[in-house]
Amino acid sequence: MTTNEQDLDVRFDGEPLEALSAAWIDPDLSLGQRARAVSRYYTESHLTLEGAARVLEASPALLEALLGLATLDDDDLVLLSDANPPKTTWLLFANADSGGIRAGLRSLELSGSDEESAAARVYDAIREVAAPSIEDRIAGISSKTLGHLSHKAKEYAVLSPKARMFLVDIAKKKTLGTVLTEKQLAWLTSILSELVERDVVCRDSPDNDQAECDEVLAALGR
Repeated sequence: MTTNEQDLDVRFDGEPLEALSAAWIDPDLSLGQRARAVSRYYTESHLTLEGAARVLEASPALLEALLGLATLDDDDLVLLSDANPPKTTWLLFANADSGGIRAGLRSLELSGSDEESAAARVYDAIREVAAPSIEDRIAGISSKTLGHLSHKAKEYAVLSPKARMFLVDIAKKKTLGTVLTEKQLAWLTSILSELVERDVVCRDSPDNDQAECDEVLAALGR
């Protein structure tokens, strides 16, 4: 079945709960039609996600993924409808932008129909084209810059000794290729933000370290 934007809007007779159940199981609906219809009648039913999932005899995660697809732009949802990707990929596509959706669908076309590994392939494809997150950018700051900032913070008398030693420790870990933990990234982000707020890191640095400052500012999106 080929889906057009005009075809995404389908309606069922009956009360919202009956229509919700009908939309969920109708074999003739495309993925986009199902997503939009389920979203409409789920909203009208005033059920919780868990309550609706029980009615549909589905997992809350799967229902949430389908509801996420319903929020996509028509063009993207039409593409997904025509490709009809495995259920394991729905949530990934729901959280992707247009470029990520196209990359994810290409990965499925090139890799066959092994549903078990489809999610991993789609995840990798979307991540490859997605703009790096702030966590990715922070994790990418060079060990040289982190070591420099530890010394500079001491010269400016900012940060606690523990925080400055943390910068040194992270710089050493990066030279060894160690992947930072979520907790380490959170603290590193907080420290770097404080250095910006205290003008230790700034756009017009008087300390002949503009490259290091710019690296941090870019990572923080400042």
